[in-house]
Amino acid sequence: MKNFAFNDVVSALTHIRGGIPAIRLSSRARHAEHKSVFFGPSHDFHDIQEYDPQRDLPNQIIHHLVGPDDEIYSRKCVEYHDIKVIFLTDLSSSIDAGFNFLKRRLLLETIGYVGLTGARYQDPIGLAGFDEKIVLNLPARSGQNNFYHLLRVVYDFLAERDPDDKKTPKRKTDFFLALDFVRRSFNKRCFIPVISDFVGFEKVLDSSLLRTVASKHELIFLFLDDPLEFGLASGIGYVRREDIETGKQYVVSRSKLVSVEKEIRVKRKGLRKDLARLGIQSKVLEYGKHFNRLFRFFESRHKVQISR
Repeated sequence: MKNFAFNDVVSALTHIRGGIPAIRLSSRARHAEHKSVFFGPSHDFHDIQEYDPQRDLPNQIIHHLVGPDDEIYSRKCVEYHDIKVIFLTDLSSSIDAGFNFLKRRLLLETIGYVGLTGARYQDPIGLAGFDEKIVLNLPARSGQNNFYHLLRVVYDFLAERDPDDKKTPKRKTDFFLALDFVRRSFNKRCFIPVISDFVGFEKVLDSSLLRTVASKHELIFLFLDDPLEFGLASGIGYVRREDIETGKQYVVSRSKLVSVEKEIRVKRKGLRKDLARLGIQSKVLEYGKHFNRLFRFFESRHKVQISR
């Protein structure tokens, strides 16, 4: 892909200590395997290994077992988690917009940050990518190797589509189709990060479809934002712009771009308030600040989980 390689994305990733926190309680019991109603450990003892703070939780430490050089050991366990993490990812042409493909990289690193956390804590990770149709449907599997394969599939999908090539078809966004796919495909409750710029989502906001999906699954909305998309074109005179999803070109005064950007941000603020009333948490992500914002977002969810 232009401007960045897959290894650039992987090398930037870190993870959330303590795993992905679920706010809602489980609505059903799972006997014998799953000991917790939250995300978190449900251990079956398998072996003993040297303690690694990047891999093992403190409660896995075997306190009475110390090596000759004061090594600390932990339990190696097989974990069973009841809740799948399913990314619902916008792969329309709007992801190609902006400066230097930063939205693409922001998308991949957001999936990577959240997904790597789930993979390290043995959560099954899957992904559904959509534009006008479902273009990727990757079933949920556990393990870091499976997750890196998932992330690579998304990277390759984007890399194959060059927006500068006139032969590359424009891909619109259909949120109704994406939500209906979730409704039809997942009978058990899932944790679903929805990743998009959410332009035009207001049409979906009052739909029974969104309320149905939100009542059954735990949704979080992660907004992809590129401030340079409008900032670089501001100034004096006119600029030719292109609707990234339709390919239609138009001429607009540079001075009006500031008001266009302001209008988009006002709509987004109102949309996030409406989502909150439906019990859907959201966060706006901007490249360079996204990891810090994601950390604070999930840290606040951990505090809510602990308080319960």
